[in-house]
Amino acid sequence: MNSVAMETPGIPEFIFGDQQLHARFSMAIEILARIVIATPAALTTAALAESLGQGARPVRALLASLHQAGLLNRDEKTRDAWYCASPLGAITLADVFRCVAGATEESRRKKAVQGAEENRSSAQQSVDLLLMQATMSINQVVLQHLQAFDLGRLKALRTSGSLPPFHYPSRSYIAEPV
Repeated sequence: MNSVAMETPGIPEFIFGDQQLHARFSMAIEILARIVIATPAALTTAALAESLGQGARPVRALLASLHQAGLLNRDEKTRDAWYCASPLGAITLADVFRCVAGATEESRRKKAVQGAEENRSSAQQSVDLLLMQATMSINQVVLQHLQAFDLGRLKALRTSGSLPPFHYPSRSYIAEPV
């Protein structure tokens, strides 16, 4: 916790400067952690929603995003159940961030009002451009740090049997253009 947030009551602390993105990122990591702990069994959406204290709809939406990103697969034997699609050491927090950030940005674009750009002054547009450039630079640094953390660190948390050994190569980090 940073010292400013500790000294100033009422300031929420979250990463990425976006409370919604932080909440989705945290929930996605918790979903993946619960699936890792349950390995080799798959977990159902209902079980995940109950354990997270969330409704099935937001959990199902995150599961769909994680599946679309190639991080989770559906279990063919159990209806609406999920398991990790890759070896634990190959899934990094950067992969989760890209998945969640992409889904969040897509939903924001859908909500954006058409023609809003025309009503903005050139000064406002310049400020927006400056903030966008700063955000892109910050996100690159954040992604580099998140790349260092993979789900293999969750192995110690597992309570059930051992995973079969995987021999897949790790995915390499691809820097985003500035």
